[in-house]
Amino acid sequence: MNSLTVDNLGKCYHIRIDRERRTRRRFRQWLGYLRDKLSGKSSTASSSLGPRTKAFWALRKASFSVQKGTVLGVIGANGAGKSTLLKILSRVIKPTEGRAVGSGRVVSLLELGAGFNPEVAAHENIFMNAAMYGIPRAEVRQHLEEIIKFAEIEEFIDTPLKFYSSGMYLRLAFSVAINMKPDILLADEILAVGDMSFKRRCLDRVSELSANGLTVLFVSHDMEAIAQICNSVLWLHAGEIKEIGDPDTVIAAYQNAAWAHSDAALSERGRFRNKFAELIGARLMSSMGKDIGAAPTSEDVYVRIRFRVDRAPLTVRCGFDLYRRRQLIFRSVEPVKNVCDEPGLYEGLGRIPADLLSEINYTIHAFLLVESGNRTSSLIIYGAVSFMGYATVDQKLDDTVRKGGMLSPKLDWTQKAVAEASPETHV
Repeated sequence: MNSLTVDNLGKCYHIRIDRERRTRRRFRQWLGYLRDKLSGKSSTASSSLGPRTKAFWALRKASFSVQKGTVLGVIGANGAGKSTLLKILSRVIKPTEGRAVGSGRVVSLLELGAGFNPEVAAHENIFMNAAMYGIPRAEVRQHLEEIIKFAEIEEFIDTPLKFYSSGMYLRLAFSVAINMKPDILLADEILAVGDMSFKRRCLDRVSELSANGLTVLFVSHDMEAIAQICNSVLWLHAGEIKEIGDPDTVIAAYQNAAWAHSDAALSERGRFRNKFAELIGARLMSSMGKDIGAAPTSEDVYVRIRFRVDRAPLTVRCGFDLYRRRQLIFRSVEPVKNVCDEPGLYEGLGRIPADLLSEINYTIHAFLLVESGNRTSSLIIYGAVSFMGYATVDQKLDDTVRKGGMLSPKLDWTQKAVAEASPETHV
């Protein structure tokens, strides 16, 4: 019996064409018009600027079915359409074409803190979050103790959520979702945020409930977790289904193609190739060398940039810009110019140190600085990596500490007593 059926599902956005491009088009049209006039030809040139928008299909021609009790992993590069698919299934956005039919209660975990009010206490948020899914308060009361216990927030149940760490947010959100007895659970990378012990408990609970009929769509960059709990895997590429089937087979195919040029070029924007080199893409990695979709703020994480040299010798430096929405936080560039003597595949590794990032969403623009003789050029992929920072250890709550800064560095502080008449001193 199918729990979920997706038929020819698609979502199209209309992206505004920038004014500069439209002005250039108009200039070319007038040049053609004048050329035709001077040569005596009839002209069909128009003063119109042409279309103001262009169509972008974030998801198209997606058709598949999921049987009851299946855990379906959804994988793919940034911009492949994974989040779009889950948002349509969650009824957050409407599809442009096709339809999706599911049976039973659908609960989604699409974004950390979505559906929560940070100004009120956790127990009130539990009732409000459940109400979003049409679950009555009487039913919530039956599961309230179980929700609080699984989330491990007994001491902070009356604390406003604005004082919660991202790990506590996650535990509460997952506990509410999983204890509301859903028939279909949609989880978008949110399980990447949290300490290993809680992540283990989440995955164990998902496996346990799927054996009893729960259907799960699980989006993640953590291939180890995908392989561990999923019965089937769907690989999305450039908005369309590339492959669906056995987890080991699909994961292997995806990983083999993960650094391929097509993954970066079709899903991202920017000038990423010239006659000297090609910028293939970037990945966020843990200190253990594994691809990750979220960054623990208390640990080192790495940005791995891969590129291909076509003409050697070539001097190359890797770098990246870290953005919070449209605000540049910092730029990091390799301090040493590296000479690539042979054509081939190369990669650079940049470390983001522990205790620097905040518990917010970031975007990385990856780039190369290329020198060949007297010629210099740059290659860039905008939005090469998107991720969230999260706290791994829940420290004692402090009402004077507010989250929301773009960075949260751990600085060195000292404190001492001084005499009333003590002069100012310097470090």
